Amino acid sequence: MAFAYEQFLLLLMAFSTCFSSTSSNSSVKPQRLVSRLIHPGSIHHPHYKPHATAQDRIQLDIQHSAARLAYIQARIEGSLASNNDYKASVSPSLTGRTILANISIGQPPIPQLVVIDTASDIFWIMCSPCTNCDNHLGPLFDPSKSSTFLPHCKVQCLFKGCKCDPVPFYASYADSSMASGTYGRDTVVFETTDEGTSQIIDVLFGCGHYIGYSSDPGHNGILGLNSAAESLATKIGRKFSYCIGNLADPHYNYNQLILGEGADLEGFSTPFEVHNGFYYVTMEGISIGEKRLDIAPGTFEIKENGSGGVIIDTGSTISYLVDDVHKLIYKEVRNLIGWSFRGAMIENSPWMLCYYGSISKDLAGFPVVTFHFAEGADLALDSGSFFSQISNDIFCMTIGPASNIDIKSKPSVVGLLAQQSYNVGYDLVNKYVYFQRIDCELLSG
Repeated sequence: MAFAYEQFLLLLMAFSTCFSSTSSNSSVKPQRLVSRLIHPGSIHHPHYKPHATAQDRIQLDIQHSAARLAYIQARIEGSLASNNDYKASVSPSLTGRTILANISIGQPPIPQLVVIDTASDIFWIMCSPCTNCDNHLGPLFDPSKSSTFLPHCKVQCLFKGCKCDPVPFYASYADSSMASGTYGRDTVVFETTDEGTSQIIDVLFGCGHYIGYSSDPGHNGILGLNSAAESLATKIGRKFSYCIGNLADPHYNYNQLILGEGADLEGFSTPFEVHNGFYYVTMEGISIGEKRLDIAPGTFEIKENGSGGVIIDTGSTISYLVDDVHKLIYKEVRNLIGWSFRGAMIENSPWMLCYYGSISKDLAGFPVVTFHFAEGADLALDSGSFFSQISNDIFCMTIGPASNIDIKSKPSVVGLLAQQSYNVGYDLVNKYVYFQRIDCELLSG
């Protein structure tokens, strides 16, 4: 009798796994789910370093963004394929201004700080027991203590009985770091706009039991937001938005992520395409003030071999543009302010255009730099987004040349600094991205 009951449980688990894998997209009712977002420069981050200098932070941002660009290239070239049933598409970023979401998982719910990544399809967290997880943020999730956890497994039934084989989880990083474990399903808990909570049941996620990081990761996992079938963004209403305020302000507390039908899709809109799991937008030009730069037609197009194009990304802090365009911007900025300020050189980053001075005091009249996208959408960078104050008396342009990284296909990347002071919304059904310039505090009510 006990043996028969055990077989029944295994068959029930198999049915539940198969059913949830095929029907979860339609069974989840669209909701407005909210997570406060935290960046490592915020006083609200558990690893906030009050004595870190602006130059320390920009150097981390440069390293982090360079690793991200190398990762993007590896993904485009197909050299980061995983060896299990699900492709692991995670960010290589371990430091820098990676944006963290605060969500909870399991019953009872255990809070987790995870990186939001628009280029990743899966959701994974560190799980107990765990090797190399000493620097996790807050309590580790222990699946054995969650009443709603189910292993995600392949059930094999032979004449001697049935067996549940957990599906392996493995994620590789461009910097040779990795995470491995097994897949499971559990309840994920989000805040709602009325300060309550809402539960999403039967969410597939990777449970990382071994983490191979070369340094303190500063997060507990990855929350994938691309358009793949298993992405939470796809499962929950197929819409999401994030609002990023001033990343240089450690006290700013209104950054937020919204998933579901209540996502804020306002402002200018432009179509996107998805290639290799990245959101590509059509950039048609760049202006500095009233001057439209003389950029050759086709410069930002995706080539037939998959090279080129423009990616909008949450994983890179700095933006990268193809060399010819970067040279035009570099030249125009030097013409505008080169005679007024003394140039500065940043060690290990000779490509950065830097000057002695203060953004707030000296660049009040600097013209807005505008990225122009298809169908009339604009992303306007004021001096606080186009430049970064790396010390009390030195500021630098936060757009780099794609050739700074030794890669072949040289995609352009619109990074987080360029998205400051914007709510960015994604409509995965109609394939449009929205840019709304706004103080995130106005969206938090």
